[in-house]
Amino acid sequence: MPALTEVLGKVPVTVLAVLLGLQVGCADGEQGAPAAGDRGTREAEQLVVCYALGTDALGRAVDAVGGQPLDSTMNLEDPAFAEGLAHYRRCFAGEFSFTLLYDGEPALTVPDPATRSQDTDAALQWANYVNNSFREAGYRNTQHHMGSVTSSLNGSSGRVQSYLIATHTYDDAASATGALVIGGTYVDDVTRERDRWLIRARSLDITSSLHIPGEENPNGS
Repeated sequence: MPALTEVLGKVPVTVLAVLLGLQVGCADGEQGAPAAGDRGTREAEQLVVCYALGTDALGRAVDAVGGQPLDSTMNLEDPAFAEGLAHYRRCFAGEFSFTLLYDGEPALTVPDPATRSQDTDAALQWANYVNNSFREAGYRNTQHHMGSVTSSLNGSSGRVQSYLIATHTYDDAASATGALVIGGTYVDDVTRERDRWLIRARSLDITSSLHIPGEENPNGS
């Protein structure tokens, strides 16, 4: 599996732009219980938040071990890694996959379609991929803001789109300083299973990348 620096050659610093959604959709201006269709829309759009919470938990998993195989269970006892994985398990369908694009060009998909089987644990594979990327980059935390969330649902399937601005802050020991800010667009294909909405396939098209340097770090290499 290629590292982020390999698949995103145009991005100057190792990056995985994956997200914390703080606000999704609009407030319901009507009193009383929402209609079933309104509830379904909100539930589907809340998957953006669920995914984001999981990813930023991994952003805080500074003590987790990076460089692991995607099926590794080494970090399951790390509280932040376990929290991130738990969020993923709540919002991923069993056949979940994530495709990363750069200016519309696909760069990678996890789990890899060529090696996927019925036993593939997609949530664990994606958690390991995110953790490996964050630890390699040397982030101490991430904070990702989601907006312009729209959705279209039809029966038990649908699509949710959202815009991303994500801040990745470097640890004191990282070779880079300051923060990396990423912009992009998520598209989620969602499905209704087990009486709830889940993400079946998610893509992120990275459209911008800005490194904001901090003070020179004497501990960095």
